[in-house]
Amino acid sequence: MSDPVLVVTGATGFLGRELVHHLLATEPTTRLALLVRGRDEAQARARGAEVLRDRLAGEALAAAERRVEIVRADLERDNLGLDTATYAGLAGRATGVIHGAASVSFSLPLEQARAINVEGTRRMLDLANAAECPFDYIGTAYVAGDRSGTALETELDVGQPFHNTYEQTKLESEQLVRARAGEQRVTIFRPSIIVGDSRTGRTSSFKVLYWPLKIFSRGFRWAPGRPDAVMDVVPSDFVVQAVCHLRKQPGPSGQAYHLCAGHEHAATLAQLSTAASQFFGCKPAVFVKPNLFVRARPFIDRFTFGRLKRILTNGRVYTPYLSLQLWFDTSHTRAALAGTGIAAPGVEAFFLNQLRFARDTDFGKKLANAEA
Repeated sequence: MSDPVLVVTGATGFLGRELVHHLLATEPTTRLALLVRGRDEAQARARGAEVLRDRLAGEALAAAERRVEIVRADLERDNLGLDTATYAGLAGRATGVIHGAASVSFSLPLEQARAINVEGTRRMLDLANAAECPFDYIGTAYVAGDRSGTALETELDVGQPFHNTYEQTKLESEQLVRARAGEQRVTIFRPSIIVGDSRTGRTSSFKVLYWPLKIFSRGFRWAPGRPDAVMDVVPSDFVVQAVCHLRKQPGPSGQAYHLCAGHEHAATLAQLSTAASQFFGCKPAVFVKPNLFVRARPFIDRFTFGRLKRILTNGRVYTPYLSLQLWFDTSHTRAALAGTGIAAPGVEAFFLNQLRFARDTDFGKKLANAEA
């Protein structure tokens, strides 16, 4: 094929999937090349095709398939695992790269996380450099790590410690991107906690914020965290719209945008838990210091069973985010989006839709039925 393409990584993930469908709906002349991992060509193509079939059918699906190429690729291998001719052909046709692929595991050993998040970013930067096209990097606001106060869009490494290897390697990845700003056109996007679509609540990822919501819905009242913890929550449609608009705007290479609620719209953990307890018809949460919750783990492990025990055990990696006193400055983002109608909504405008979707899908277990 010789048509120009916008290269997208991470398309099989939650945000990447939303991004693909937004691009298809709003940029009718844009062709996409989705880089998808697979043990073989057939699996990669099947995973990529599922991204389209997740939302489309009939003629709409056929039209999308004509505009989308699935390229089996491996970001942990040189040349993305492509042969020389395929790599050169892709670089020759790429008009832009949106790099969203990453391991979002909070518990990977550091070197494994680096192999995916840091070296994968390096290889995608190299592809964009060979193509002489813009590189748009989807990072995370939580490169701010374990600090308090306000994190600025102009800041990155201020000596902060990290809660996990995900935060650390995403910071190291962003450092790579910033280092290329003098020779490549790069833009950095830092979303905060992303939840489902603001109108429908639709999501395929039930992590971070959904963990305390799940334990509330199961009747477990004790929650590790501070009631005044800052919960910077944004819906996926805001993030996708902002990325697609801002990536086309003029500005200095290396600009970082906080796609966050910010001081204006961030909620507290108490606000969210109160809304959740009212929605699920359960008693309000009782917050305990995380270190006390850690001490209570033997009790929890011994006296909880089944689904609740699995929820409490699996969700432990999210507990640091329930005590944060961290705000994200959004001044550059708000200025760049002024007049577009694209803005982070207040949590009251979309939170009930998240709760409704979580309830109706049993936190993802019935997702196929909800999407049918």
